[in-house]
Amino acid sequence: MPRLTDFQRQLSVALLDQGLRPQDVANRIGCHVTTIRWLRRRVVDTGSTRGRPRSGRPRVTNNRQDRIIHRSHIRDRFRTAVDTARQTIGTHGREVSVYTIRRRLRERGLRARVPYRGPILDEAKRERRLRWARTHRRWTLARWRSVLFSDETRICVHRPDRREHVWRRRGERFQRDCIREADRWGGASIMAWAAISFKSRTPLVMLDGNLNAQRYVDEILQREVIPFLDEHPEIQFFQQDNARPHSARLSRDFLEDNDVQVLDWPPYSPDMSPIEHLWDQLKTAISRRRPRPGNRRQLIAAAQEEWDNLPQERIQTLFNSIMRRRCSACVEAQGGQHWAHPLLSVTFYRASSLFFF
Repeated sequence: MPRLTDFQRQLSVALLDQGLRPQDVANRIGCHVTTIRWLRRRVVDTGSTRGRPRSGRPRVTNNRQDRIIHRSHIRDRFRTAVDTARQTIGTHGREVSVYTIRRRLRERGLRARVPYRGPILDEAKRERRLRWARTHRRWTLARWRSVLFSDETRICVHRPDRREHVWRRRGERFQRDCIREADRWGGASIMAWAAISFKSRTPLVMLDGNLNAQRYVDEILQREVIPFLDEHPEIQFFQQDNARPHSARLSRDFLEDNDVQVLDWPPYSPDMSPIEHLWDQLKTAISRRRPRPGNRRQLIAAAQEEWDNLPQERIQTLFNSIMRRRCSACVEAQGGQHWAHPLLSVTFYRASSLFFF
């Protein structure tokens, strides 16, 4: 059986006792499903989660140091392993290596990940997001499939260097101390607009210069949205964020005159829209092209090609798996950038052992 930490073994058994399938437990722990099946068999046969003794190189940190390493990175999620290594003297009388620190953190379920960068939310914005999520988390899947989600995005020739990492467990992407808040846009490149529905999507529209309300009505709503809605009568709602061109009286009057029902949308909530996932996938596909686009003309051509190549099944997966879960997660986060850690705030009970997380 591949080596799991005592913490991971106890957590796996607790999840199995809750009725989760071995495959689901393996996905949460981050191991192969065979490992979980062997663990379950071992617990049944021996009544213990302990692995068989193994020989190997002695550990250079003791249990107390392991706890200190873990707590230091929980208290400061952006603390580097290099800093911790410099302040930790091992049992061999020397500073431990950076790799030792990273192994100890991985044993406790922490891995370095790029932090989610969300908009700055004050209490009023959080309250509006919370009210919206409480209302819409009761929507059925069929109702979400009747929404046309739209958005603009900026695509850069050179994507920002995202070398900074955050130590977090699986499922903690949207936890407050794992988020680096920053302005949404940066750099000069091209601006694009598109909209997605469960069954189809609009073309990728390139926008030159600043987008005002008049241009939004002429180039987007009249030219793209209205014809698309006419071709897809199953769509009942049109979603757009609260950017000024969208919320201007000119835009609102145009949509009302054309009997378009606009889905109410909370402020500063890109994390609630499935099209944000698609933008990220589009930009990743562009950045992986070889050779990479070197100028604006090449970037436009690459963006159009990659958008057309995105499979519709991927969009349908976003609709099926995200919307209701996101609303519930936003409620759990009290209107903050939502996160839904499946293991926190849960008490697991097995036999005479009680585990708190």
